[in-house]
Amino acid sequence: MPCPAYCCSHDGAIVHRNASASRLWCNGQETPQPERWDGFAALLDLDGQPLDKETSPAAQAAYGERPDPTELLALCHDGQLRRVVVHAKPVFDDDGAIMGALCCLTDVSEKRRLEERAQEAAGAREDFLRMLAHELRNPLAPIMTIASVLKRPNMDPTVNKLAIVVERQTKQLSRFIGDLLDASRVNRYGELQVEPRSCTEDEIVALALDAVEPEVRARRQRLVVEISDRDAALCCDPERVAQALGNVLCNASAFTPDGAEICLRVFVDDDMLRAVVIDYGAGIAAEDLPHIFEPFERRAVPPGRAPVGAGLGLTIAKGVCEAHGGSIGVQSAGLGKGTTVSLAFPVVGIDA
Repeated sequence: MPCPAYCCSHDGAIVHRNASASRLWCNGQETPQPERWDGFAALLDLDGQPLDKETSPAAQAAYGERPDPTELLALCHDGQLRRVVVHAKPVFDDDGAIMGALCCLTDVSEKRRLEERAQEAAGAREDFLRMLAHELRNPLAPIMTIASVLKRPNMDPTVNKLAIVVERQTKQLSRFIGDLLDASRVNRYGELQVEPRSCTEDEIVALALDAVEPEVRARRQRLVVEISDRDAALCCDPERVAQALGNVLCNASAFTPDGAEICLRVFVDDDMLRAVVIDYGAGIAAEDLPHIFEPFERRAVPPGRAPVGAGLGLTIAKGVCEAHGGSIGVQSAGLGKGTTVSLAFPVVGIDA
């Protein structure tokens, strides 16, 4: 067997071991005589507490039990502490009597080390995004205040026009900063806060359209909206649900040609509020679909157009759906064949 493996008798004596097991136990040191139940100097649980080998998975199997694969800390004879998963099964003779145990070992030390480093890197990135969002947001309030002052009717028309541009762009920047902050929370369970309250389909759709209608008008696109029951009683965070839906609609607009059609369908299905956004734009390659919800993921864009957004819209939409106990799915027949995004929220008829 390529993996470390050994057999022990019903009283724990090592009766066979392969070369891989010897190397793991000794890790380059002179091969000692294996002790009962294994050849490690000591076993510890994942909290670092010493484990009595009489209760180890090998002993449990030799006593006739069938322990689940167990991850333990193992002290090798060279002083290294390794993380191993022990697979132990009882061995029977022809008469059905227990002879001992067969044990296989999987060294997961490097895998766990890489996982810890990845978690540390993800934590550092999320901390940086939170700090960046906070620092960028601070100057926005005075900029908005100044833009509002400059928009007074008695001001020079040119200044008024410039103030409108400043206000619009500042709102877009504020939305982008909010996306950064939300993206830093999505992968931390429970940190993307939702505040459920009573609301209606109509309220959610109106909030979502506020986010996308300026872009749709600017690009002369046609947004077809179909709502099954505008007054359906819902219990959710309407701002968050509208944020998810607005992000999807903004994506659809960004990747749809000027003058083309985008369809939004919102309807109630039993206890589910469902929303479907259909565009006929750039589409998504099959190999990109599994990664579409990853932060900063960007789809291909039509020739002659620059990349759009930071690639956070669908990440945040997924986080909002899951925070409500719902789901989101994306389908596309391929590049140039449009995209369909389906959102589901189990929020219908729930008491607030």
